Amino acid sequence: MKIVTTFHHPSSVLTSVKCQLGSRDTEHLIVGKLNKLVVYSIQPHGLQKECSVDVWGKVLSLKAIPIPRATRSNLVLMVAHPDPELVFFTYNESESGTGELIVKKQLPLFERSQRPAEFFNDILVHPSGQLAIVSCYTGKLKLIKLKAGNYQEDFDVSLPELNVFSVIFLSIPPPEYAIAILYLDSRLRLQLHARDIILDALELSAHPSVLLHPTTLSDNVFPSPTQIAYRLASIPASDPYADEEDVFKGGVLVIGGRRILLFELAGQNAQEKQKGKRRRLEARKASDANSAREKEAEREGRRRKPKASVEWPWSEVVAICSVDRESWRFLIGDAYGRLVLLAVDYVMEKGLILIPLGETSSATTLTYLTSQAVYVGSHTGDSQVITISPTPVSFSDTAALSIPSGIKTVSSSSLVSSKGKGKAREDSENNAMDVDDDAKSNGCIVAPEGSYLTVQETHKNIAPIVDAILVDIDNIGQRQIMTCSGGRNTGSLNVVRHGADFEELAYVTGLTNVTNIWPVKTIYQDNVHTHLLVSTLQSTSFFRVGEANGKPVLTVVEGGSLCLVTPTLAFGNVVRRVKPSYPPNAPSKYDENSSLVVQVTPRGVYLLEMDLTIGSYTERSRWIQAENRDIVVASLNASQVVVGLHGGRLVVLNFNENTLSIAAERKNLPEISAVSCTPIDFTRFFTPHIVVSYWGKNAIEIFAIANPTLNSLYKEHQLPSLVRSLLLYNFGTDPSSKGNDYQPYLLVGLSDGSLVTFIWRDKELQEKKLVSLGHAPIILTPCTVEGKRAVLAAGSRATLVSFDKKRLQFSPVSLKDISAASCLNVAAFRSSFALATQTGISIGGIGDLNKLHIRTIPFGSDNPRRIVYDPASKLFGIACTQTIPGRVGGLDSTRSSFVLLDGTTYTQMSRFHCAEGEEITSATILKSDKGLATFSIGTYRYVVGETEPAGGRILILGTNNPDPDAKQTGHQLSLLASVSVKGCVYALSTVGSYIAAAVNSSVELYQLDISDEDSSNQLKHLSAWNHNYIVGHLAAFDNYLVVGDQISSISLVKVIDDQLKSVARDYGPLSPVCVEGSSETNIIVANDALNLYTFSLSRQPGRTALERHGNWHLSDLVTKFLSGSLSQDMEENAQFIPKELFCTSSGRIGILMDLADPDPRLSMLLTALERNMAYVVQGVGGQGHTRYRAPRGSRGRSDADAAATGFLDGDFLELFLSHINSEEIMDKIMAGTSEPERIETRPEELQKVVENLQSMH
Repeated sequence: MKIVTTFHHPSSVLTSVKCQLGSRDTEHLIVGKLNKLVVYSIQPHGLQKECSVDVWGKVLSLKAIPIPRATRSNLVLMVAHPDPELVFFTYNESESGTGELIVKKQLPLFERSQRPAEFFNDILVHPSGQLAIVSCYTGKLKLIKLKAGNYQEDFDVSLPELNVFSVIFLSIPPPEYAIAILYLDSRLRLQLHARDIILDALELSAHPSVLLHPTTLSDNVFPSPTQIAYRLASIPASDPYADEEDVFKGGVLVIGGRRILLFELAGQNAQEKQKGKRRRLEARKASDANSAREKEAEREGRRRKPKASVEWPWSEVVAICSVDRESWRFLIGDAYGRLVLLAVDYVMEKGLILIPLGETSSATTLTYLTSQAVYVGSHTGDSQVITISPTPVSFSDTAALSIPSGIKTVSSSSLVSSKGKGKAREDSENNAMDVDDDAKSNGCIVAPEGSYLTVQETHKNIAPIVDAILVDIDNIGQRQIMTCSGGRNTGSLNVVRHGADFEELAYVTGLTNVTNIWPVKTIYQDNVHTHLLVSTLQSTSFFRVGEANGKPVLTVVEGGSLCLVTPTLAFGNVVRRVKPSYPPNAPSKYDENSSLVVQVTPRGVYLLEMDLTIGSYTERSRWIQAENRDIVVASLNASQVVVGLHGGRLVVLNFNENTLSIAAERKNLPEISAVSCTPIDFTRFFTPHIVVSYWGKNAIEIFAIANPTLNSLYKEHQLPSLVRSLLLYNFGTDPSSKGNDYQPYLLVGLSDGSLVTFIWRDKELQEKKLVSLGHAPIILTPCTVEGKRAVLAAGSRATLVSFDKKRLQFSPVSLKDISAASCLNVAAFRSSFALATQTGISIGGIGDLNKLHIRTIPFGSDNPRRIVYDPASKLFGIACTQTIPGRVGGLDSTRSSFVLLDGTTYTQMSRFHCAEGEEITSATILKSDKGLATFSIGTYRYVVGETEPAGGRILILGTNNPDPDAKQTGHQLSLLASVSVKGCVYALSTVGSYIAAAVNSSVELYQLDISDEDSSNQLKHLSAWNHNYIVGHLAAFDNYLVVGDQISSISLVKVIDDQLKSVARDYGPLSPVCVEGSSETNIIVANDALNLYTFSLSRQPGRTALERHGNWHLSDLVTKFLSGSLSQDMEENAQFIPKELFCTSSGRIGILMDLADPDPRLSMLLTALERNMAYVVQGVGGQGHTRYRAPRGSRGRSDADAAATGFLDGDFLELFLSHINSEEIMDKIMAGTSEPERIETRPEELQKVVENLQSMH
């Protein structure tokens, strides 16, 4: 049983819309991602998130529904196939301003035996807010009547045009409605015409509307219509009620080809003329049908002259939006992020005008916000909020906006100075019929003069993830994901990790072998530290903390009576205990205006006071053990000192005025290994509890101070290793157990690098948990980070422990090999830490608890496509493909290269360029006996006209050690060997010392033979396994290969004595897109229908087979599986074990977890919980959760679809926590729908299980 949870949600933006959702004068931007809608309010300071809603399905389109006679709007969402649906939303806003999207209506669109629309799936809403059109299936449209922004009724209408590319409403005065349709006819001609909507008859007009003259569009202007998305845009009339010849009557823009064309709507006279021709044609059909049909076909093939046109010199158009309400100006974005303004408002005088504005991320959606601000939603780059300036703000984008030399441009100054000549109409209805294919445009393009764009906001996007690896660069146990992301002009590597962020502010060298650090204040109540006391195993040093040029300076100062010749065990500022002179029996008071400190060394305890005039310490009192026993451990707080002496004696000392006295002691204990007296009530200066641990027994004991002795409260024996540090700590904000936020825990640092935590409840230690932080002893440092009480636990690795979501949270920190730590608050470095390492002391701050950290390394147009990593040399190998875009319909040229990247600084060290026409498709890392990184890359050669790749290469690239005398620094790539293959190398994998290559339909096995004598390296071919159609994917474990056939399914192959032997095969039609295997019982596959499958190898007498025992619908395309998890800080006896990570094309990163308990009761419990929750918890999307997660075929739904098995939806299970306070919902969940479905486990126990699940990501 596997549990699927999401670590990083999809970040790709698919659609967006701006409208006013609430009654207040605030406009909103609604952004649609793959499975979520996010609502932002548009504020003066930028976008402010208001709310979001998850969607059970794939978001396709989002539109605003204007409410007549109101300023606000509602929303309608279209969910994509195979379960198409419309969801109508309204926005509710509370008095406090909190917003929420409420579902008003869900309208399923699914129909049996209908062919989904191939090119145009969308919803259109008329500006009046009274009608909407849905294109979902071929040959029909769904018309929806709207009332007051809500659904009223719907009906289907037949659409004669089958291959529709775009549909828009024509800008005509209501109550008439008409649509323009761009489609491909039966003769493969691109046609544009219009049809009237006859609401009374609930149908479309049988003949094309006379509002727009039908026209055929030239193949030279609009090439390859089935491969390029062409779009329509509606232009309103300059005066909708005028019919003068020199008034623009509105029209339709055809955008996306090599030119932008504007076709004007027909005037009243032209409409009457067309109606007459239609009547005469119908009359002729009755008498001479053949001749009439020929005449009709001839008319359909005519090309009408556009009102205006302008050349489009860039690549394919991917996004359009109107800038103004009148739709006279449009922003157009091409596939490579070039943003252009199209002006139509001077069409009568100057034609169409294109003004290049600058470069953005490649847009999937453009939305004009306000005050020249535009939202750019992107799938291949970061989404942005940009502002458009009236003058250029930079000149860096001029090259990106370059225009081919054959296209004429004009300067902006000449455009402004030119005057319209009031030219007569050139395209009257009588002679505006046929035009030559090569007719020149009558618009103009302004020459690029720089960028007019300024990026105001950036919303991080790591989609699409093409490849990824899991690495631990610093060898600290904190892994991170490196993704190959982006595309076109925004390729990038992204470093993704989870945990707290450490920012080093300064580093002080020269201090080595440090065992302890204590910050020192001049006066106890001061907020700023002035000194540091540093102890080693031999001595102690006292430093004054200063600053020079923004860096800390530690200056050695004389400590006066400080004992510096021996190591220090404990040190700190303490308060002065003062007994009032009157009344006589008044209790002692604590004076925080105290300059006292306590130093504990192996020989004794010293009470010292700072002499403020000379800045050194004077001894006031001391406590020396009379029995001449050494102090082995010590701890202190503001008014108490606890020491453990050799021989098992425990002593508690108090301060009386300026003296030290014994408050309590306990003898004849085992040898003590650690003590702690930190008050659990942080408002007090003392503690009633002392925590002690012992050598040899690995035990913990908690004592209560009962003068003059110590009483044992609790003893814990079950610890796996020696205790080296202890801390009884309250993570909550309430100091008393009576408060709601009182969270007492005992933290135990062990010598083997483990951290053990207990809850201190009812004078008992409960709920023991163990987390591994490496192998070095753990030190514990209480602190406050971002206002939260926390503890830094450090050793080989470090983690910040805090309390959130009703449990302890562990936030890994990018630190390693910390021997001592303390909080530090000096003038130059507020709220920082001083951390001792092997070479010095690092000073820095820790923040961003439990935050997902993403660092982007931009590659621009050099798109990373494959990534491998060599941990020995800390080098990345990146396969990149750069595309040089051409014009629409032209060929894009590509160049491929392999980049060597430093694993620490991410700087480029070397680059290997492939041959012209050769592209890298796969890469893997090879083990080298010499400790140098060796990479294997697979390529294919592109040949125009080939239906299947016929040639490629496998290349072996080696690295050399940096030569100090060479001009080039760092490692350099060199070609060691290569071999040609007869096809595309779709995948490479390493099996031991062998290289397995997926070449077209076969798996080839090679071995690298390196000769040190004559440098004649060879890549020897050993064997081939050819039992597939197209081998697109390989995964290796042990001596096995998981082979994914893109057309068929998967096979398991074993490498035996240089040969590939078939072990087992799945014969079902699976069409895998990604495979991974870690053992014979754990093989996981993702397919093109967005499902996940698990397989295991079944061995029976006489046969072996791959058994499919899990299937589940993810609703996202997996591009990479990664074995392992981000963190190695696994709790002992954890209920869930992360096994794999997966990355998708939408930017999602998910976790696949196994249930650790072999007892099936936990899996049965969670399965029952998911089943019962599916009855009660309904998501946005008409289908229930059970149907939503049922695996689907590539052709959509059928009645034969079975429910998901072998998987649980972790994200859905975590919704249980949001309903825990609703008694009604909880009763329904626990009861199920029948008595056998009743869950007997208490909700509190279920809550703990789900909270454990939630803490795993």
